Amino acid sequence: MLWFRNAIIYQLNNDTLLDKDSIEKALKSHLFTPCGNLDTTKIGWVSPYHDKNYDDFIIDMQGHLLLRIKKETKILPSPVIKQALLEKIEKQEQLLNRKLSKNEKTILKDEVMIDLMPRAFSKYNYYWLWIDTHNKRIIIDCSSFKQSEDILAILRKELGSLALTPLSIDKPLEQVMTSWVKEKLSFPPFILGDQAELKDPLEGNGIISCKNQEITSDEILVHFNSGKWITKIKIIDERGISFIVNTDLTFKRIKFDSIILDENEDISTDESDKRLEADFFIMASTLSNTINDFHIAINKIIGNIM
Repeated sequence: MLWFRNAIIYQLNNDTLLDKDSIEKALKSHLFTPCGNLDTTKIGWVSPYHDKNYDDFIIDMQGHLLLRIKKETKILPSPVIKQALLEKIEKQEQLLNRKLSKNEKTILKDEVMIDLMPRAFSKYNYYWLWIDTHNKRIIIDCSSFKQSEDILAILRKELGSLALTPLSIDKPLEQVMTSWVKEKLSFPPFILGDQAELKDPLEGNGIISCKNQEITSDEILVHFNSGKWITKIKIIDERGISFIVNTDLTFKRIKFDSIILDENEDISTDESDKRLEADFFIMASTLSNTINDFHIAINKIIGNIM
């Protein structure tokens, strides 16, 4: 599904020039190939056009570039490995008429993995990577920085260099978001949602999770007075997007309103490629505005704090 559910946002160095031809060459140098008999995982680029043998590995919609990467992971249930290893150890100990050493058992485990790997199940994951050339950003739809860094490492390897850092601000986001709520600040088109998580920044315990709750209520104010800060909060962009923002400035649980999702409903289901391109352009245009304006709002609050 194209519509991003997560956004891990990286800012490119102002001197970085991303040439589309160079990117495409880099992608074709690391295309996805399935796992071999002894491989535990494989990752590589595929065409953004779903399940089709396209030679196009980039969708370019007026400076918004969309890439897609595929990961295959071999799954071996631990009980299966354990049972096979116990049987192999027992057989070897009977043959030698002695207990095996720890090192010998480790060698047998490696042999078990080699034996079982060709029969392992495959799990496939797909991740979207969006390059916003206008704002010099790379946004990845995945749930953790570990996943995003693995993806970027492949891109860096083929490009030679890629100077970028996670989107950041000059103050802890916990402090900024807590000030926003406590002081009931207004930053249209953003409004505070009904979901948040609060935690004591010093003690690190006593986590309070709120859902369907008026965030600026006296009940929440009590937690602020006891020293807790906001670590996650739902933000609503009245232009048609909502999301949970975390302390590392990542967006999670992104939801687009139906007015945005249905904007390209007039495109026939037979024209899936055209629909993918049109949906991507709307998503990129809308979400880039949200990221830009939210960053501006956050910096305005920082100005008040300082």
